Amino acid sequence: MISGKKIKFAVFEILQFAVLCVPTIVVAERLASIVMRKSKPADLKSYQLILACSVAYVACVSLVIWVPVKFLMFKKRILSKVKEWQPTLLMHLIFTTLPCFGFIIAGSQVQHGLPLSQFKTFSDLPVSLVITCLIFVSITENLRKWRLTGKIDGKQQDDVFASNGPVLTNIEQISTVSAQQGRAHEENQTTAGVTENEIASSVAPRTSNKSRIVLQSSLPSTVIEYNTPEHKVPALLKFLAVNDNRAELFATSIISWLDTIELVRVAGLPNVVNTGWVYPIYIVSCLSLFRIVLDSANPFLPSLTVILQDFPFFFVRVSLIGVMGVVTPVLYPLKNIIVLTTYIYFNYVTKCQYFNRIGQF
Repeated sequence: MISGKKIKFAVFEILQFAVLCVPTIVVAERLASIVMRKSKPADLKSYQLILACSVAYVACVSLVIWVPVKFLMFKKRILSKVKEWQPTLLMHLIFTTLPCFGFIIAGSQVQHGLPLSQFKTFSDLPVSLVITCLIFVSITENLRKWRLTGKIDGKQQDDVFASNGPVLTNIEQISTVSAQQGRAHEENQTTAGVTENEIASSVAPRTSNKSRIVLQSSLPSTVIEYNTPEHKVPALLKFLAVNDNRAELFATSIISWLDTIELVRVAGLPNVVNTGWVYPIYIVSCLSLFRIVLDSANPFLPSLTVILQDFPFFFVRVSLIGVMGVVTPVLYPLKNIIVLTTYIYFNYVTKCQYFNRIGQF
């Protein structure tokens, strides 16, 4: 009987292979239909040629790139040892997302000069298909670390949400040095026969018990567990007080893509797609997508998110609003500038000696 792990592996691989092939063929078909409609009379040969080239491209990538890389990952166990970045997502970005964005730009340039009434767009394909497929690949790669049935224990969660560094567990309130000295002074006054060595021996066990810290350097995680009071949940509402990281993974994966989705949506507007603004929009969008290649525990991921996404997105959106009006909600450039300024302030500015001298807020 086939085990559940093999079924899960087969389903994930079939889904990822479909995600590799389908977006390229669908977007290329849309480009072929645009080229065919522009030519008068309609040229069916150009439609068939573009579609055949897209199928041949997908077949070559699958045989020359996809199959050998998967063989090295799961058979030879070479690329499977890579923990800081994800080879599967890198392949999808280079061999699926970039060609699709190229087809979309080519489709807009082929119709350059046509009136907006005759302009044929790709509708929401870049948003609904290309980026959605990347989301599925990202989710499946993260789901490989969990089983899909039953519950996951705390140790398994720590192994998944991990980053390099020690784990601090069971941290209790630690008494200050002044409090310990005051307590020792009171003991000296009440018991005159107690020597200094006895005071030290009586204080040491107390401080060691209250400052018990377990360092687990072997597990790459920075999760800190504090002794916080638990909320009392009524028995009738316990079925609502649940939180499974596997379900949360889907929500967080989709939310993290909303900024890129909104910017690519702007490139599909009729008054934008027929201009040169499609080039900077798709260029910065492609660059922002490369941050997902890094593992979620990689320490360089926050910096790359700010450098590749929020910083260029802010300037592109402000320029678009200044030239074409409010084509994108003001909330998105506001979000970009808030993320950018808070990242610089809390990571660099607060470490300056001047801010340490003026006191704490």
